[in-house]
Amino acid sequence: MIRLEGLERQAGTYRLEIDKAEIHSGLNLIVGANGAGKTTLIELLTTLQAPDAGEILYSGRRAGDHLPLIRSQIGYVPADIELYGDMKVGKLLTYMAELKGIYNPEAIDRLMTDFRLEPFRKSKVKNLSQGVQRRIAVVQALLASPSFLFLDEPLNGMDAEERKFLITYLTKYARGRMVIVAAHELNEWEEAVDTVIWIHRGRIRYIGSPTQWKLNVASSSSVWEGEIDLEAFERIPQELLIHFQMTEHHMRVRLMGKKQPGPEFVEKAPTLEDTFFLHMNALARRG
Repeated sequence: MIRLEGLERQAGTYRLEIDKAEIHSGLNLIVGANGAGKTTLIELLTTLQAPDAGEILYSGRRAGDHLPLIRSQIGYVPADIELYGDMKVGKLLTYMAELKGIYNPEAIDRLMTDFRLEPFRKSKVKNLSQGVQRRIAVVQALLASPSFLFLDEPLNGMDAEERKFLITYLTKYARGRMVIVAAHELNEWEEAVDTVIWIHRGRIRYIGSPTQWKLNVASSSSVWEGEIDLEAFERIPQELLIHFQMTEHHMRVRLMGKKQPGPEFVEKAPTLEDTFFLHMNALARRG
């Protein structure tokens, strides 16, 4: 468990404030708009940034008192990680393992096999696709089998097969460990996430099960989907739109509202992405 107490971090005009929060094992998904504080929170949790005030405790240990031990239990994949492009994949992972004090070639080989990197062992990193490089970034974070694994937008650059594999892998890895993922694309994590951490303007607004997060906003609005012509689409207030797609003759629209927008629409169970929009809309209405 990670416990946050009186956490504060000021960066220019941006301020993160968390009075008290607990994060437990399992797959935790941090959600929020751009600039909400997702990356700042992750960098505090990974000890890359130090708070201006407050404490972070990892399994009861204060980061300031046990920093080397805590860092040895952390794996991190930043959104914009830069790998050593001129190194070959095998040598890079061996080098990264040695930096972490790991001298276990079998563990490296096992991860390379799991992430289908064996065919690229002797290839230079810079010559590989973005998706393969992203897999390498995840593997380097897993080398020490960390108790706390943090990933910021880990699916960036991955194709559909790679994305599905990584979500499945992380779901299994999170059993008995803590995995924290920051993401914009929420629906792909729908079946995997144990806990949602919603951060808005530097504050945690919700932390708990995705089911309860959906229920919390269910009474204020519903989700509707239907196909309408372009003229009807243009009359829909932009703030109610969740998603739309042009078909051959119509617009397929997904939107929020208390009442059925028209006979063409049917009510849908909200997804994680729908729920995020519903909560943001509720905040906007409250001012």
